[in-house]
Amino acid sequence: MLLIKFGGSVISDKTTYKGFREDVVRRIAKVLPKKDLILVHGAGSFGHILAEQYRITGGFEEWKRIGFAKIERDMLELNTTLVNILVEEEIPVVSVPPHAFMIMGEKQDLEVFDYLINYGFVPMSYGDAVFDKNKGINIYSGDLLMLELAKRYRPEKTIFLTDVDGIYNKPPGEKGARVIKKFSRNRNARTEISVTDVTGGMDLKIDVMKKIAEYSKVFVVNGFYPERIVDVINDRDFIGTVVE
Repeated sequence: MLLIKFGGSVISDKTTYKGFREDVVRRIAKVLPKKDLILVHGAGSFGHILAEQYRITGGFEEWKRIGFAKIERDMLELNTTLVNILVEEEIPVVSVPPHAFMIMGEKQDLEVFDYLINYGFVPMSYGDAVFDKNKGINIYSGDLLMLELAKRYRPEKTIFLTDVDGIYNKPPGEKGARVIKKFSRNRNARTEISVTDVTGGMDLKIDVMKKIAEYSKVFVVNGFYPERIVDVINDRDFIGTVVE
């Protein structure tokens, strides 16, 4: 089984509200397997811009109610758009919205994923605005969902699709920047890339990847080059980072 995350920076232009990259998604969809697959996608500009504007991670206040509703609407729009493209490629995707099955601060009920997988469907969930037992509302990261799914299903490979070529030792473009080909989950060193959003920075993402590597081999590749996904699936040499 494969567990794959479409990074928000791959499927959307994060600088433009609801800037969807249809051409990129269609190219990725054409190389994905049609079974034994679980998908998660990020929020990109469909979620992060409004989440920051309404300070959703700060918890519930009455004035945030409409912001929460707008994020739910926009994330459902993004998810439905992705589902439409994947179904056109004959991938039997079924949407699993996080706000419908989990509350932060409580044990997550992933049973619906069991049913979908057992019947040969491809579940697809995403980072979302959800309810929180302690704060009322919050943002649930797609990266944290990836960790929960990896723990439960122990996929053979977990693939993160990003807008860069892997995990770098420093920000891409800087002198001396290079892709770290193999990143040990026991490694203490972290990337110097400074990437922040409402779900945390790059260091947090790497920490999650290292935890996932306890249950699955983790790959980080550039989603703008779908052939690299094929290389990972087929155990060929690839451009990117493996975390193991």
